[in-house]
Order: sequence, then structure tokens, then C-alpha cells
Amino acid sequence: MDFFDLLAPIYDRVFHPDLGKLCQQRDFPTEGWIIDIGGGTGRIASTIENKEQKIIVVDASLPMLIEAKKREQLKPVLADGAALPFTAEMIDGVLIADAYHHFQQRDAVIKEVYRVVKGNGVLLIFEPNIARFVVKIVAVVEKVLGMNSRFFTLDEIEKKILPHGFSVIEKREDGTSIRICVKRD
Repeated sequence: MDFFDLLAPIYDRVFHPDLGKLCQQRDFPTEGWIIDIGGGTGRIASTIENKEQKIIVVDASLPMLIEAKKREQLKPVLADGAALPFTAEMIDGVLIADAYHHFQQRDAVIKEVYRVVKGNGVLLIFEPNIARFVVKIVAVVEKVLGMNSRFFTLDEIEKKILPHGFSVIEKREDGTSIRICVKRD
């Protein structure tokens, strides 16, 4: 049992879904299949209000997905982001919110995203901004907790993603957060 398995029952009370507008930016798909990789309890995915989107929360923690199942608009799937159980070019948009730094096989996850997302499909990554002091404290705490997290700057994330066949639509630093939105070429 890992940290997220233990935290699942109280996760949404501790970490509030304050990112409601995240997937309402201009290039994120407004309809079709959306997956939230590392989506845990679905706290972010559940803020997507467009009924034309079918939202799948992919996570490797069963207790987190049990919590996600309580949100009727979400379809939880137990899987590793590095081995997604979807056919090629099936997905319209992918969200990775506050999870990229937890992935142990980041390149494999991005390759899988490229495989499953449709042509011109969008990947939106939202992460803590390691350039900020408060995020550096979070990084130390996660290290002490044995979470094996690795935080990246916006430029480092971009350099890891673009070689896999994506091009940047938008990238932005907002205080303690960074986000990069890319599309499949």
C-alpha cells in the first residue's frame, strides 16, 4: 500500500478541486473522450462541466479510483499511464494535473499519450512550479515521505515532450503552477 492508497478516503477534503477552469482553455477538446492520467479521486476531472465530454480517470491506485467512482460522470480505469488500455487514436484530450512529477516512467507515459490521442489531439500538463520556494518545500516533504517525486521546470517538461511528436500550443507560469498545452502533430 502506498501513500495515495492510504490518503484516498480523505484526499478530496485535504486537496480541494480549485482548478475548475483548467480544461476550459481555448484548445482543450470540448467533446469526445478525455482521459485524466494519474487523476486519483477525480477531483480535477469532476470539475469539467461539459456534458459532451466522456471522462475517464486513469490511476494505478485502486483506493483512489474507488473514490472517483462516487462521481457518476467519471469512468475510473485501473491502469498505469505507461500502458494505457485504449486503442490507438481513440482519445480527444489528455489531462495530467499535478501528477507528472509522480510518474516513474515519464517518457513511456508520453509515448502512450501519443499513441492513444487522435491527430491534433491535445495534452494538457499542469504541475507545481519548482522555481517557487513553497513548491521546493513540497518537493522535500514528498522526498521525506518516500514518494520518489521529481519536479521539473516548464522548459524541462517541454524538452521531454516535444521529441515524442507534439508541438506547443501554449505554455505558462502562474505563480506556484506551470502548465503546458501541446497537440499531437
